[in-house]
Amino acid sequence: MAYLAVVNREIKRFYKRPLVWAISFVIPISMCLLICLIFSKGSPTNLPVAVLDEDNSEISRLFIRNLNTLPSCNVAYRVTDYNQGHQLLTEGKAYAFFAIPKNFQRDIFRLKQPKLVFYYNNQRILIGGIISKDVNLMVQTMLVGLDAKVRNKRGLPMDEAVKQANLITINDHIKANPFFNYQYFLSLIAFGHILQIHIILTSVWALGTEFKLGTTKEWLKSANESIIIAFLGKLTPYFLIFTILFTILYIIYFLFLGAPYLGSMITGILGTGIFIFACLSLSAVFLSINGNFRYGLSNAAFYVAMGFAFAGVTYPVMAMPWGAKLYGAIIPLSYWIQIMINQSLRNVPPVYDLKNFVAIFLLVCLGWIFLPRIKKLANDESRWYQQ
Repeated sequence: MAYLAVVNREIKRFYKRPLVWAISFVIPISMCLLICLIFSKGSPTNLPVAVLDEDNSEISRLFIRNLNTLPSCNVAYRVTDYNQGHQLLTEGKAYAFFAIPKNFQRDIFRLKQPKLVFYYNNQRILIGGIISKDVNLMVQTMLVGLDAKVRNKRGLPMDEAVKQANLITINDHIKANPFFNYQYFLSLIAFGHILQIHIILTSVWALGTEFKLGTTKEWLKSANESIIIAFLGKLTPYFLIFTILFTILYIIYFLFLGAPYLGSMITGILGTGIFIFACLSLSAVFLSINGNFRYGLSNAAFYVAMGFAFAGVTYPVMAMPWGAKLYGAIIPLSYWIQIMINQSLRNVPPVYDLKNFVAIFLLVCLGWIFLPRIKKLANDESRWYQQ
């Protein structure tokens, strides 16, 4: 059978090159395990912050003690003026700077709004967001409690005082990272980005070396001159390798690290499978430009390098310029991320991921559209032995 002949031929070529084992399996899994280690704490903790206390009152000291109990904050600097605090923030020695003004306690007891000044560097979006979230929750809780005590001392029953101090109850539902755990959120996305790079570059290497070594006619001959069988047979061993790699990572991530998986397991498996196949299929696009191994590899590297930035992970796609939106729309990672986050963290019904499956399938079709061009180049001897 021609298909099995192509598969066997590719396996033999693969075994003769130990370096490919490292590039396609050892290096990506090592990088993914390193990502797990980096985010092992889930969220950044004990981040150094600076505090300026101009009030030096019982309430301001209570605020500083509460600030130091937050998991994200460590009051590492007690400064004496604004300039010193700003300098620590600018130099990166402190991730946030808090300035407690004079009359802070007096304004609270008079039921006025005290102005607590909070500076943080939002160039570090992740860290700034974590500190801001923790501090806002702490301040809200602290001030509601103090307000209720003041009202109680003025004659209101404590139950009524609490109600008047906290008139609005917020019931928030966080969809992007509901566990506030960046091991669960960023590690999974980093896996996809790392493996997208390795899958596409490995498949371009597998196809491009046929041109580099002048073996394209031998490759087509083993497939009975069918470019579809030749391409499918060439991709099969790599599809199996990366499927095994994803399986290992999912076992480590969801079973051993305890990451939640709330949705449809079948949807996640199918999404991963079509993601791998789309990445492999896109290799035809880069080799079809001129059948040159080096240029094809360079073009593919440019294509995958910035996938993480434009997949809508740290910056919303809707706010991107049209060029960035277009780039994000033509990489499989964008749709795989949506499928996996929807299923693992959000428990979204699979029907809502249908559009993501359709988008990835269109990228698969894009790769296969270029197969006639690949066959034409494969039969052109002038394309052989190019460096």
